[in-house]
Amino acid sequence: MTLMKPALVGLAALLMTGCVSRAQIDIPVIQPVQAPAYENKTFFPDIYYSQPEADLFSGVAQQAMQPLGSVKLSYVCSPAMTHFDQLLREQLPSSSSITHDARAGDYRLQVEILAHENRGPVYLDYLMAINLPKNLLTFGIANEDFDIIADFNVEYRLYDKNERLLFSKDYAVKDSVPHQAGNFDFGNRIFLPAQNMMKKYLLLTMNDFFHHASRPLLAAGS
Repeated sequence: MTLMKPALVGLAALLMTGCVSRAQIDIPVIQPVQAPAYENKTFFPDIYYSQPEADLFSGVAQQAMQPLGSVKLSYVCSPAMTHFDQLLREQLPSSSSITHDARAGDYRLQVEILAHENRGPVYLDYLMAINLPKNLLTFGIANEDFDIIADFNVEYRLYDKNERLLFSKDYAVKDSVPHQAGNFDFGNRIFLPAQNMMKKYLLLTMNDFFHHASRPLLAAGS
């Protein structure tokens, strides 16, 4: 009987350090929006970002929207947001182009991403209540549990070259997916599913936006 307890503890430890249940976030395959209003047009992406900033004296205050290039992004969100041009390219006909000269664009796409957590629009939430008992039992070698959480708003606005607002739409993104990291998971292997979640929702919301924006443009003959 005295041997049973160590054996059971060892079995529990083995189970807890076994297979890792990593989140599988699939990147959607989207089709370019083949609208006449987008053919042979040049798009200027104008991206802004805001997140809460913790303040010991006044609590949590939302930062003002800032140009994407002037803010420090989390490791999770940086790949999708700093390579926004690639995501935009996937939405548009092959005859269209992207410019970073505001004066050269036929359209200006203004994007405002507002995170509701100071960890970013998508982040890994460490589940202390689950991980602490497991680590005590296995001397710190158990797989660690997280939730990958998406919690942000993204608003798209499309302007013509005369700065006339053509169409706008706001999207609220909320999602949560369980994720485990193993003892040999380092760097990108831990963060890749969360990075894919950020990319997924930017692709889906932007594609939906361009579909909806093409209708009033078609009616107006733009």
